Amino acid sequence: MKTIQTFLFCLFAHGGIASAQSSGGSTTLVIKGAADSRLSLPYQQAHLDGGAISGVTSNSLVLQGKDWTPGQFTRVAGVGGKTCYGLFIDGPLQGVYYKILSNNEDTLVFETEGDDLTNHSLGNIGFGNQLQIIPFWTIADVFGDTASNVILQPRLSPLFPTDDILLYNNNRRGINKAPESTIYYRQNQGWRSVAAPAVSSADTILPPGSIFVVRRRAATDLELINYGVFYRQRHAVYVAGGETTGNDQYVSLLLPEPMSLTESNLADAVVRPTSNPMFRADEVLVWRTPNGFNSAPDITLYYRPSLGWFKVGDNTELGDDFTLAPGEAIIIRKKASSPAADWLQFPPE
Repeated sequence: MKTIQTFLFCLFAHGGIASAQSSGGSTTLVIKGAADSRLSLPYQQAHLDGGAISGVTSNSLVLQGKDWTPGQFTRVAGVGGKTCYGLFIDGPLQGVYYKILSNNEDTLVFETEGDDLTNHSLGNIGFGNQLQIIPFWTIADVFGDTASNVILQPRLSPLFPTDDILLYNNNRRGINKAPESTIYYRQNQGWRSVAAPAVSSADTILPPGSIFVVRRRAATDLELINYGVFYRQRHAVYVAGGETTGNDQYVSLLLPEPMSLTESNLADAVVRPTSNPMFRADEVLVWRTPNGFNSAPDITLYYRPSLGWFKVGDNTELGDDFTLAPGEAIIIRKKASSPAADWLQFPPE
């Protein structure tokens, strides 16, 4: 079995607050041969900087005592840099992150996707709350950036597929959504997408908790070793509502430790309970046995109030016995009219 290692460029903080809430580690993710493997990265990169919040607007934050270079935390094509996000490490927004769009000497401007930082659903940001600035993983970071270290099989021509990476957009609504983009490694050219084969896709970001599907056409399995930092704190994953037709949200644990359904905090607020198993409300879809391409989930879970978690086709309560694995992708299928929710994940004691 061949192995690729996702390297962490620096384990320790090198600017800003101490990293008492984080620790280094790794996990091994298996990419199955002749199948789709739905995966996520439990470990993230180390923070570049951080500090205490001293000002807030609807989409920006001021950090106390900073003297940054403008544009320091965004990547510019042909120039360099890294695209970063801001992660709240305490206060009511602990575990929430937003992509950084720009910065000046002490202010970060975020892509908040409609959230108002002065009136957030989780509470009001307090002066002195702490934020860390962290680079996103990219396709090149995770899967290699040269022909000598890329593990996936390159395409010799855009017309003849080999191994692909499929990316999904959780801002789109619907059931059984198609991938938004298909990315592959082109021999002698680098990372490309089906939609734009002449443009590099090496800097395509993989946000925390986001899902990628590796479509491995060769028969052999691969291992992807994700080295990085685990931020031991509450994490927040937004799950959009079902609206009028229902909605599938690809999500995962932002924790590197297995977590039982009972520990997961998915019941009630995130997964709307089912009163009658014949008419299930929200569901959790899991793939445990990758079997070819575009395969259906092999496990469907639902929650019954006062009774617990159940698998379709099994009347045994599963809450303490069924665990979600680090790096495992799941779908939360929100049925029509099911409200949006923040999945708040707490590290096991």
